[in-house]
Amino acid sequence: MSVKVRIHPFLLHLTGGQEIVEVEGKNVGQCLDSLEARFPGLKSQLFDKQGRLHGYIEIYINEHTTYPEELNYPVNDGDEVTILFMAAGG
Repeated sequence: MSVKVRIHPFLLHLTGGQEIVEVEGKNVGQCLDSLEARFPGLKSQLFDKQGRLHGYIEIYINEHTTYPEELNYPVNDGDEVTILFMAAGG
């Protein structure tokens, strides 16, 4: 099952500049594991030491948020996973 992952610009240095990467997986977590296998170090930018997504990371599937299921959210062949970094200010 092929899924496209749209990489946030903050992470492009880890993917050699690739903005869209095709990976395999049945859910978001498996897709991120596939991404890490190809680009070691990427998951450490997304997850804290307890294995939870950082609070400023949002995952979308086909432009719809996966919250609250996130890592267990199922994906289908041809889906697009988007990794976003949420900005806050004040």
